[in-house]
Amino acid sequence: MTDPFGICLEPKCDDSETPKELPSFVDMAKNLLGSAKDIASGAVSGKGVLVDEEMYDTRMNICAACPSFKPEYKRCAECGCFMEAKARFKNVSCPIGKW
Repeated sequence: MTDPFGICLEPKCDDSETPKELPSFVDMAKNLLGSAKDIASGAVSGKGVLVDEEMYDTRMNICAACPSFKPEYKRCAECGCFMEAKARFKNVSCPIGKW
């Protein structure tokens, strides 16, 4: 396992292991705007805004087990979102369809 700067954190690192980078700032901004639109849409339609604690825990457990999750930042390498925030909202979803 390597850190975000590519430094080996274990006695032996596989040279082929390349940590996935976060999306570009432009892509993260697009993803954020898309999520904000989805959240607003859910609120306007009467679906509510936040999930209950059980759903939040389920989502975070799925994220924690995903290879795209960056636990040191609690961010997703696919969308760049801070998952402790995103997982709390209804009407948003995992960028690779896990929840």
